[in-house]
Amino acid sequence: MITCADIFWKNDTPYSTGFDDFYFNTEQSHEDSLYVYVNANQIPARISSKQKLLTIAETGFGTGLNFLLTAQQWLNKSSNGQQLHFISVEKQPLSHNDLKRALHQWKDFEPLSSKLLNQYPLACQGFHRLSFPDERITLTLIFGDALDSYKQLEASIDAWYLDGFSPSKNPDMWSPELFREIARLSKPGTTFSTFTSAGIVRRGLKAVGFEVKKQPGFGKKREMCLGTFIKNNAPQVDTKPWFSIPKPEQPTEVTIIGGGLSGCSSAYSLAQRGIKVRLIEKEQHLATAGSGNRQGALYAKLPVSPTKQGELHLTGFLHTVNLLKRKDPEQSFWSQCGVAQLATKENENKRQQELIDNGHYPDSLVQHKSDIELSEISGSVVSSSGLFFPTAGWVSPVDFCHLLAAHPNISIEQHDITNIEQVDHLWNLTTNNSKHLHCSHLIICNAELANQFKQTEHLPLKAIRGQVSITEDSADLPQLRTVVCGEGYISPAQGGKYCFGATFDLKGKQRDVTQYDHNRNLEKLKDALPEFHNALIGKNELLTGRTAFRCSTPDYMPVVGPAPIYSDFVETFGRLRKDKNWRFDGCTANHHPNLYLNTGHGSKGLITCPISAELLASMICNEPLPLPKTLIDAVNPARFIIKNLIRRAI
Repeated sequence: MITCADIFWKNDTPYSTGFDDFYFNTEQSHEDSLYVYVNANQIPARISSKQKLLTIAETGFGTGLNFLLTAQQWLNKSSNGQQLHFISVEKQPLSHNDLKRALHQWKDFEPLSSKLLNQYPLACQGFHRLSFPDERITLTLIFGDALDSYKQLEASIDAWYLDGFSPSKNPDMWSPELFREIARLSKPGTTFSTFTSAGIVRRGLKAVGFEVKKQPGFGKKREMCLGTFIKNNAPQVDTKPWFSIPKPEQPTEVTIIGGGLSGCSSAYSLAQRGIKVRLIEKEQHLATAGSGNRQGALYAKLPVSPTKQGELHLTGFLHTVNLLKRKDPEQSFWSQCGVAQLATKENENKRQQELIDNGHYPDSLVQHKSDIELSEISGSVVSSSGLFFPTAGWVSPVDFCHLLAAHPNISIEQHDITNIEQVDHLWNLTTNNSKHLHCSHLIICNAELANQFKQTEHLPLKAIRGQVSITEDSADLPQLRTVVCGEGYISPAQGGKYCFGATFDLKGKQRDVTQYDHNRNLEKLKDALPEFHNALIGKNELLTGRTAFRCSTPDYMPVVGPAPIYSDFVETFGRLRKDKNWRFDGCTANHHPNLYLNTGHGSKGLITCPISAELLASMICNEPLPLPKTLIDAVNPARFIIKNLIRRAI
């Protein structure tokens, strides 16, 4: 679990009790950081040179001073078409209140500092992507140990700010292992600078391929170090070459098949980067299939102990909340009203208690509440104790899709695509009425229909039927103030109607709404909200509903990334059938050129589609990736081929 920094304040300057040091030069903080980091890495000159993507990485975020000073230079000197990507790690982040106090004294950073505060993450370990689209700035803020964090990063760094507390007070950070990761993420010409000239730092950086020199330090500091990456002295070993990602040039246009949450999120992430997007939907309107429900619960059901799926869901939840706060601050089609997750069964009660006892998650994310407390919070009598997520809530997926697609770089067309084929470096798309469309880059986002094409037919996608029930009138019903989840879920009324459910039918094919499924949804309400259930009994005329099919995968993780060439993968990595530990040195993973997938989100699309779209857009534009390598591999479309080879299933 991440813990916030233990600090106290000396004349409005934060002081770390753990490292016995100030966070910055108390008298000349701006001048110090500009001299040591911004100017020593020639950042103003790099911006003025019109470098299209400038990527800077830092080893200690602290108060965000280096980020804000760099952003200030960026805003003064950059032009349209340029993008700044800033990456920083922090093992003990400041609390929101402490960061607010630190930034309050630096008025010259407004309004960017306010935007930073609005997106500043909860104290949850992992990757957090913060976006500043108006400024053309992206901040990937990683909460965790510097070495562990950078081991998981996929990026190409232009400049390093080696900040943090001094080697004498924080020796664990300044390690040979970290220097090797810095070298792995660098390229010839990558620069670094740091306030320290300690021998352990100079020797460590030289050993991994940096040319290191000293120069006078700032103010009373006698010396500092800076330098340039020449070569990587450590051999690069790819232990899982089948999960390698192509590194293309950023395209000018992309076509997307599928107008649900996955497609609209992907379109938005690309459009924000200045890319023209053609969004193709076979129905007359966006979000008519699985993304068409009236309301969806916005929260992550957390595992007792961290898992890949739980990490993806938590990262995605926090990312979606930030996106919604930026795009719809008035909460016109969503509500951050909180979510109560009830323990209606004894085994769930034990699981929840274990989750709280393990302490992996901060109170700001999840809290344990009694049935009395949750009844007061929700506005209706609940049946049991449970977990409360104060920053969670509900979203209208349809409205979310339309908001994301309402971007000047996105055009929407209605076509039913039945075949795709690459011809002369372009993708040829054939419609059901034999019309042909062409594009250079193609993303398939049409849920369970994503494997209808020859290039993707190997994907093990499955459709799972679900029905939600909707009350036609909520006037005589209890007035819920928060989302309540048990075996199902119910949200506060939207437009005078309650939406609750949902059924989960692995083999269901029925597309019509049935009374049988209304009864199943009502039964789930009985276990969670008896008062609400009793008010609806015998009032079937109040209920309407909607059916849809979730697109799921065998491991319940989405499918996000480049589309593998099935036959090439089987031939290249076939030795996995005999030896799963075989080292495929020099082998290349072959993918269909400029063909990508974003599907298989199941019932978690609200929290996995936006972060998956950001991952995909970063891949397509060859930018730093917003998720750790373990999660990128876990959603890679090639994983099913590799698993089946190891199992000797193919």
